[in-house]
Amino acid sequence: MKPLILFDINGTLIKRDSRTDLPYEYAVNELLSIENGLQGVNTSARSDVDVMMEILQKHNVEYTEALWEQFFKLYIKQLKEFKPSDAWRENGTAVSFVTKLAEKNYPLALITGELGIGAEYKLKKLGIWQHFATGGFGEDGLRRFEIADTAVKCAKERFNREFDKIFLIGDTVLDIKIARHIGASVISITTGSNTREELQELSPDYIIDDFTELSMDLFE
Repeated sequence: MKPLILFDINGTLIKRDSRTDLPYEYAVNELLSIENGLQGVNTSARSDVDVMMEILQKHNVEYTEALWEQFFKLYIKQLKEFKPSDAWRENGTAVSFVTKLAEKNYPLALITGELGIGAEYKLKKLGIWQHFATGGFGEDGLRRFEIADTAVKCAKERFNREFDKIFLIGDTVLDIKIARHIGASVISITTGSNTREELQELSPDYIIDDFTELSMDLFE
């Protein structure tokens, strides 16, 4: 029985740099009539809703559902505008790795703080969105542990079975903690916001610099 393989997005599938979150930041700027809305805000391994709440608190603005809906519309507008750009680029050899897994019919899903619509735009840009049947996204919980629980639940429902083995591939120490929370083996990739040394401190099952280091035999 093939294992479930869960992926983080930013820093894992998508190269993380100053351009990665620009659509989100521009939507925030427009919503609040400010500049540099993400300055001083750590977005790594957090849900988009959690990030928004911190930004609003910094600017003494109360969070409401109406305000969030307004932001969501602005965010979609920015995603559409950034679609032709190079803001979202493949992290290493992520595309060929995911494609190989999909060709071998491994069940693939996502665990990300990214809103579902953002995940879709980013991974469609890479040409791999269609390989992920389901997942847990930023709208599924304020914290990543809630999102992870949703991802596993949705995967079980989507594939109509339990999973004896689960792998989680991510770039942060939080991804390691999440893997332990859901009972998954964790593959840490050193291309994100945490260093190899920081990742090693939490003893991931595997640690890699690029997906070419992983053999398909690992998932058999």
